[in-house]
Amino acid sequence: MQLELIPCASETRWEQCLTEFPGATVFHRLPWLQLVAKLSESELRLYELSNGAQSVGLFPLFFFRRGPVKLAASPPPLAATPYLGPVTAPELIPAALEAAATEAKRQRAAYAEFRIGKTLEFREDQAYRFETEPRSTFVLDLRDGPEALWQDSLDPSCRRAIRKAQKSGVEIEEVGLEDVIEPYYAMAEEVFSKYHRPPPLTFDQYREIAATLKGASLAKVFVARHEGKLLSAGIFPFDQHQVYYLDGVSSESGLSLRPNNLLHWEVICWAIRSGIGQYDMVGAGVAGVARFKRSFGPAEVPYTYCYCALAPWAAVARRAYALLAPTGRVVRYFLRTKRRDC
Repeated sequence: MQLELIPCASETRWEQCLTEFPGATVFHRLPWLQLVAKLSESELRLYELSNGAQSVGLFPLFFFRRGPVKLAASPPPLAATPYLGPVTAPELIPAALEAAATEAKRQRAAYAEFRIGKTLEFREDQAYRFETEPRSTFVLDLRDGPEALWQDSLDPSCRRAIRKAQKSGVEIEEVGLEDVIEPYYAMAEEVFSKYHRPPPLTFDQYREIAATLKGASLAKVFVARHEGKLLSAGIFPFDQHQVYYLDGVSSESGLSLRPNNLLHWEVICWAIRSGIGQYDMVGAGVAGVARFKRSFGPAEVPYTYCYCALAPWAAVARRAYALLAPTGRVVRYFLRTKRRDC
């Protein structure tokens, strides 16, 4: 089936249509999309998917530049959103991506990329050749309840860590991100200093997140404290079906009390009480973090990261950027650290 992207008539229609088509997540909500546009310094365009006779879905598409090059993505990289792409029936997603690539090319973008929270298969006769890279995440099924999860899913080492945190007096509290933003960012800097790089998000970007979350039913922020001291914290977006581990920080000095295990366990219990059926722990690519997530007993689930070059030279430019960008981040980190120490 061939689909086409048609500009959505209004923001009100977008919010109304989210309830009509399958696959909508918290990340498709308009306030979250507007947050993504701010974090990525991109232009958000809202489209309906049409089959020529009727609307069959929605598609948020972001346009931004890297130097002189115009790019399209859903979602953009480093924009606090693990997956996005179209809101439509699963069997229509490949055709929807093809329609998005067509629109991106029409808007003179040289490259388009997409992260979709499910696996896809592309037809060989599609107009655009989508390259894919293997990605996976950890998803914990919450439908059996806390007792069954405790007995059957959690690794014994994870249960011991939770008990240790409880006996040590670690307490979990829901807070507003704006109320803990300074210690939160300080812990983020501590975490990423081990990799010789700054946090992916700046302090001002965390302030944007805090402003968006305040008073909105988009995400929960939980912290672990011991004797009043903040030990760890996390941001957990949610909708009626899933809660996501979007971002987390911790202090090295408090890890012996195992606050992170208790923090995630309390998130799991809150989600179950709220009738949410899945916990997506977002990502399985960092070995040490993956071991921690795996201790809760989730299934490792693949998802789709795909991209296509819309200009002949774009594929070469992407490979060059992928090689040089990590080195650039390390250099910028050391320069920034040196300036701060002077």
